[in-house]
Amino acid sequence: MNIYSGRMEMRKYKSEVIKASILAGVSWGAMLTGGAVVAAEADAAAEGPLVLEEITVTARKRDVALQNALVAVSVASGDTLDSNNVMKMDDFNGFVPGLNITKNDGAGRVVAIRGVGWETSQNLSTQPGVLFYVDGVYIANPLAIGMDLGELERVEVFRGPQGTEFGQNTTGGAINVVTKKPDLNGFSGGGEISLGTYNLVKARGHLNIPLSDTMAVRASLQKHSRDGFAKVTGIEDYDLDDANSVTGKLALAWEPAEDISVLLTGFWQDSEQHGAAAKSVDDPIADARVLTQDYASTFELYNSQYYAVVEWKTPIGALKSLTSYQYLEKHQTVDADRLDFATAGFYDVVPLWDNNSKAFSQEINLSSDDDGPVQWTVGGYYLWHKNYQDILELVSTTPAGPGDLDVPSSPPTSFPANLNFQTTDTVTRKDSAVYGQLTWSLTDWLSFTGGMRYQNDKSHSDASVFYGFFGPPVVVDTSHNAFTWKAGFDISLSEDNVVYVLASTGYRNGGNNSGSQNAYNVPFNFKPETVRSYEIGSKNKFFDKRMRLNIAAFYYDYEDYQFIAEDAFPFSGGADNIPGAHIYGVEAEFSWLISDKLRLDGFVAALDGEFTEDFYAIDVAEVAERGFEYNVPGRIGLLRNLNGNEPAKLVSLTSRMSLTYATEITNKGDLTVRGDYVYRGDFEYRVFNNPTVDKVPSYNIVNLNVQYKPFDSRFSFSLTASNLFDKDGVNSRFTNPYGSYRTSEEYIPPREVVGSVKVTF
Repeated sequence: MNIYSGRMEMRKYKSEVIKASILAGVSWGAMLTGGAVVAAEADAAAEGPLVLEEITVTARKRDVALQNALVAVSVASGDTLDSNNVMKMDDFNGFVPGLNITKNDGAGRVVAIRGVGWETSQNLSTQPGVLFYVDGVYIANPLAIGMDLGELERVEVFRGPQGTEFGQNTTGGAINVVTKKPDLNGFSGGGEISLGTYNLVKARGHLNIPLSDTMAVRASLQKHSRDGFAKVTGIEDYDLDDANSVTGKLALAWEPAEDISVLLTGFWQDSEQHGAAAKSVDDPIADARVLTQDYASTFELYNSQYYAVVEWKTPIGALKSLTSYQYLEKHQTVDADRLDFATAGFYDVVPLWDNNSKAFSQEINLSSDDDGPVQWTVGGYYLWHKNYQDILELVSTTPAGPGDLDVPSSPPTSFPANLNFQTTDTVTRKDSAVYGQLTWSLTDWLSFTGGMRYQNDKSHSDASVFYGFFGPPVVVDTSHNAFTWKAGFDISLSEDNVVYVLASTGYRNGGNNSGSQNAYNVPFNFKPETVRSYEIGSKNKFFDKRMRLNIAAFYYDYEDYQFIAEDAFPFSGGADNIPGAHIYGVEAEFSWLISDKLRLDGFVAALDGEFTEDFYAIDVAEVAERGFEYNVPGRIGLLRNLNGNEPAKLVSLTSRMSLTYATEITNKGDLTVRGDYVYRGDFEYRVFNNPTVDKVPSYNIVNLNVQYKPFDSRFSFSLTASNLFDKDGVNSRFTNPYGSYRTSEEYIPPREVVGSVKVTF
């Protein structure tokens, strides 16, 4: 029986369920009302332990109140992330509607917003659909998303195309991490020590030192270590999913004049740990935290970023320059077959997987003053990024002997019999763009916003690939130009109620497949990906600003959706384009200050979509299932029409509810107790919608946090329990598109209990 039969009937049923969930979720959110997730700079709506804060966010090149940022954006404060034991972006799932972060073969992360992610992450010449920024500076290598977050002010998540809000263009959205800056007003410092289950130790400290009336420096250091969540049966005393990293940041702020400010920042992270726990779906042990493997997976990452932000208030507007240099180095080993086949006479391992990345970027923009009916920004952007990758795979059907799994030189000076695959690949990108946008207040209640961007992408790829024999190096130059735009209206119904409509376009670069020169169905060059986005939203405050509700509904029309395809000829797969896709959904965020001691926050988001045009592709999972690894006619017979399938990473329904109770213990201190319920619905991990391996099931978890701060004390104490009921939720089901074709699952962290002591001075 064809494994895809009955798919359309299930899709119709699911669509009706999603539509009902959207209506129910929005109606329920509207009854509760509210706003977003935490943040900064309070304009208190009530006296007492709890207030409804005014949230600051970066939008339209300015820091503005969230309710005045008429784009779909959510914010989480650094304090909130700390109290939820969020150490990496991996732990950020459940904080923002439409956001889904999944692991990808251990080291990689695929960040999807509203179902728009990075389905070509194995291709070095492509970039993600959701881009990652630190203090407005684009972080060029996606591996940096796995860094420890450290000392943060807030995290901003922008949903939808972002062609003029940030330097680089994007189709899905952007995440901007805002770090804490030096303070000129006085000396301060602090530290925190956390101990928890799995022998967790986290130590963090910071110092803020004014050097003069115009200069200050802020330094922070963090050490994070933890035992692994999963055990390996084939290696004695070996665990996976552990942590061992050191992170440091040094920032210098200088204000030589009233209208000039300079911020210099250096960030470093050094991690050396075991690999991610990727459990084969064929693992004979049912326990999610026990893996039947026999080759040591390891992971090392050195990541550094240096950037300068200079602002000058000129007579014609604010001139801003963002300059950065970034360096990243990664070393990894992987048990590719995810099982203990080496002891049984067969193995597939990757003893070497190295990445080396260098990037330089420069952005300059000029923005008008906030006064006046027209506010505008014009700017230019340049990125140079050189990304090197070296992979070595060893395969054998005979028992592994001493030294058989050692790492030979790369490229090999000799050809061991077990050498199956080796590649060295260097891609150098040069992106340049100019952009402009304006907001024009047509009346007291109506404003127009418009923006345009022109971008040129150039790439140079140099690859040498070994598939049983070394072929000549593949050298390719590509160039693409793109024009994107946005236009919308903001309608003020009252001081506290605003409606906006927005249409925008997004773009993602095309590229080439170094191994598909003689492919049957996979092209050597694949096209850029584009999207037209239509969105309507409303931002509201009710009942004397004690309640907030933000709602957005959107519709995406995609052209040339990028994904990884398998070819009829073995070892010739690569990126390809599905001609069309539609994605749509509704999101609602709310906050309700029930009383000065009780507060409810949360969100609900429902998404759906489908591919809308005929397109035939081969699924590597079905190739492996049928045993057609080297059977070309058999592979051709597996070409399936993807029309009607659901796009990948499109989570059907997500929701978060947080209830916070705060009180004063008489003559003792402040006590705050918060409980979180998080639900993440199911989704298809790949575009093939293979019912055997692609469906990632839903999960729900409960988190608890208790904080206590004695009166007149510099100390505070907290206790956090995440995943309280120890659910084995599946984060991702990754099917390797190259080589082994194995499918493995990566799980969310198990129950963790962490106690922390913090001191400030």
